[in-house]
Amino acid sequence: MNERKEKVTLFPGMAGVTRDMVSKLKAEGVELFSVDIMVTQKCNFRCIYCYAEGAPERTKQLTMKEAKAIVDDCVEMGVRVVNMQGGEPLIWNPTDWKGKQGEALFHLISYVKESFGKRNLPVNIVSFTDVGVMTEAKAKRFLAYDVSLCCKLDSLNEAIQDKLLGRKGGAQKIMSGFEHLIEVGYGKSDAPPLSTNTVVTVINYDGVPEVFRWSRSHGFKPFVIPVHVHGRAKDYSSSMLSGKSGSTTLNSSDIRRLFEKLAEIDGKEFGIHWKAESPWVENKACSRHLGGVHVRADGIVVPCSEAPDYWALGDIRTSSLKDIVFSPRIRRFREIYSQLHETSKCSPTKCPLSAENKCYGCRTRAYDDSAFNEKGVFDPERLDPEAFFAGDPACWRTA
Repeated sequence: MNERKEKVTLFPGMAGVTRDMVSKLKAEGVELFSVDIMVTQKCNFRCIYCYAEGAPERTKQLTMKEAKAIVDDCVEMGVRVVNMQGGEPLIWNPTDWKGKQGEALFHLISYVKESFGKRNLPVNIVSFTDVGVMTEAKAKRFLAYDVSLCCKLDSLNEAIQDKLLGRKGGAQKIMSGFEHLIEVGYGKSDAPPLSTNTVVTVINYDGVPEVFRWSRSHGFKPFVIPVHVHGRAKDYSSSMLSGKSGSTTLNSSDIRRLFEKLAEIDGKEFGIHWKAESPWVENKACSRHLGGVHVRADGIVVPCSEAPDYWALGDIRTSSLKDIVFSPRIRRFREIYSQLHETSKCSPTKCPLSAENKCYGCRTRAYDDSAFNEKGVFDPERLDPEAFFAGDPACWRTA
């Protein structure tokens, strides 16, 4: 089982499977390799860029019964990566959970391991967390369960991090959480992978290299993602990203300078050599749409966490996940996704990375960018679902 598990190149933050691995898994008969389970929209922070608009007062969540049914279907389909998300999954407390508050996530993780283990099937378990409620006991349990973690860290400057979190004192809680993770062994070569998830906005842009360097020095995998102007980020669009080059927003040239700097840091300081060819660290582009799905806290299944309702694939409260995955709708979606718009800069006819099946850009950023007018001003009324297959505004290639 371990030999099969090692075939998955886990990189928390993008569900972990590279494009070359997609073809290998498909050849093995794996129809769906990755499933995100957004167990709750409730969160201890209120990040200004949050795609899910997570906050302490949110109430949308899956029941334990629903979450386990998703896991059961994952086992049946031979899914390789099960990814717990929120909100903050550590504070998930479903209505049908009779156990201790704060224990629901670990109960579900245990269920995943037991369910796949009974069938002698490999599985990688990932959990996103903002680290703000991480304790030493929780860190030890994650490690014991062999859970890979994707952890929020946007800035080492407390004032900037607090501003992005929407909560004063949040940065200190995050760093305290990281201390617990480091103490129990995360970051060591024999521990499950841990990645830091850094969302790039105008507010923290200058400090991203510092976060990147800090992550590498602790044995973490830095995942740097140019912001999606989605969810709550719409209300702060002037500090986000626009392919229309607004007067205050980030543009593809800014992103190029940043990723070239990150590649330079890696090469000179850590002996990790790569050329910045796209807005992805080490050019490890997202592959979710080709073989993964995201189940939201309201039961709606979408191609990825930020995909618009227009591209919803089904609802686990009316159909099983397995039925949704094998439906004509999802197959048609992947056909369209593989083709893209012929006029897009992400089209295989325009970009060699796309032609070589290495990158199709970020679909959600492309969709979000359709709301910006030619002056770089965000107007939600302009959002175009068809733009989901347009060019990635963060990418500088053929710009």
